[in-house]
Amino acid sequence: GRVQSVLATQAALVAVGVGAGAIPLAASIQWVLKDGIGHAAAVVYAAAVNTRFDADAKRYRFHSTCANTLADIIAVLMPFAPGHFLLLASVSSATSSVAGIAQAAARARIMASFATEGNLADVTRAGQTQSKLMSILGTSVGICFSWVI
Repeated sequence: GRVQSVLATQAALVAVGVGAGAIPLAASIQWVLKDGIGHAAAVVYAAAVNTRFDADAKRYRFHSTCANTLADIIAVLMPFAPGHFLLLASVSSATSSVAGIAQAAARARIMASFATEGNLADVTRAGQTQSKLMSILGTSVGICFSWVI
């Protein structure tokens, strides 16, 4: 999937007017590299935590929320240090990826506790639907305040 990601990112940058040639390609490579660093961090984190997610799902869910917030803060601050894009984007991506692993693992345990009638799929669907609705709301609010940055 990484070749596709580079080409897709490059095409998206050209489509929004960044231009053609080396600049979108360099930006695409940096974008995919920061994603790769994020994926690697998630794998290392998952291996380090291993089977402890079930024992304290609420704590890991809270940690994932804090980590996602930190990742967003780092991303929002990136325009103040454009020369350090790759470093900051990689740290943000790694933090977000680690949060994603913790969130998914904790969510599975929490959802299982709500599925008292063997209806894990229905409980998960309801939780995912609520999550998507809140994402739409959050994105809408974010767009309204995007002029600040």
